[in-house]
Amino acid sequence: MNLPTVPAERRISPARVLAVATGLVVGGAVAGAAAGAIGVALWAAVTEGLRQALDPGLWFLAAMVGAPFGAVLLPLAGFTALRRVPLGRLLASTVAATAIGGAIGATVNSNAWLVGAIAGFLVATGWLWFRSRRTAAGDAARVDR
Repeated sequence: MNLPTVPAERRISPARVLAVATGLVVGGAVAGAAAGAIGVALWAAVTEGLRQALDPGLWFLAAMVGAPFGAVLLPLAGFTALRRVPLGRLLASTVAATAIGGAIGATVNSNAWLVGAIAGFLVATGWLWFRSRRTAAGDAARVDR
């Protein structure tokens, strides 16, 4: 006789939620800064040459613009659609896609760098979300067997 199992009540610690949220905001700011600096370096290397791409002043300016976006967008994505995605994969994928998207946007039209960066971030989060749903569905199918 198989009795249905009842999951234990899940307790959520406010201190833990605050710690995770703070970590995601700080991590998002660092990731946004990195994406901005990498994106501007890629763009400058393509359009201005390697010397301009290695300018720390340019990196700093782009990092200051990218950090607030990362501080908002990474926790938003991490707490909603990408809860099941490992943090390292989330950071690496979104930083790379945001940097490449920003560089492409700036190369196509100098005023489109923000649109390109946000599009890159959205493409990365959509891809990660799709992969995590597919993985979760596969895990559920294995448990049901």
